[in-house]
Amino acid sequence: MKIGPYTITTPLPLTRTEAMSLTDALPRTVARATATLGGRGSLQFIDGIAGKHVAIKPYLRGGLMGKVNRKYYFGRGKSRAARECELLDRLTGTEVSTPTPLGFIESGRILRCCWLLMETVPHDHTLASAPLTENQQETLFARLAPQMKALLDLGIHHVDLHPGNIIVTHEGLPVLIDFDKARLGVEDKKALSELYIKRWARAVTKHRLPESLSLQFVHMMAKL
Repeated sequence: MKIGPYTITTPLPLTRTEAMSLTDALPRTVARATATLGGRGSLQFIDGIAGKHVAIKPYLRGGLMGKVNRKYYFGRGKSRAARECELLDRLTGTEVSTPTPLGFIESGRILRCCWLLMETVPHDHTLASAPLTENQQETLFARLAPQMKALLDLGIHHVDLHPGNIIVTHEGLPVLIDFDKARLGVEDKKALSELYIKRWARAVTKHRLPESLSLQFVHMMAKL
């Protein structure tokens, strides 16, 4: 569906009013937001879109270039939103818990911007901020283990997997988010496991998270 400069690709039976509600929310996703580990400060949420509560994720530039241009990037072929949407579709039905992909929005052909549409996952915390007891933390990592094994078996490298990119649902279930720039087809499981451990440990140290998060993760990965 085309709304002004935006093209919406989704299996949802959107009305034009619902589509316009989505595109009207897009400028708010690029406004400066409070920085969070995992970068969810720019997400926008809209209820009542084809019966769904929708989360809109922008793809923003960081670093020095992000100070000048946060919204646009150069690219050809599939957009970042389209690629992440396809990967989330692929993970549906596997052991890996992710938000349900609902499509994506794109604008521009060379100088591009895009957004991912997902079904909102009700939660109050990520693993980085969840006030878990020792037993609750052990239970959560036990639930995370089969998800990590599935990623290793599938050869998928989530390049930014850390406690801030794992949502803890109200039921205490871990949901993995932010698969942007994920690498596919990694055959060396040992090397892939080491990459996951290094990225996780770096985030725990940088953001001064409890050391138990690193210890539990390393212990879990060693058993896979």
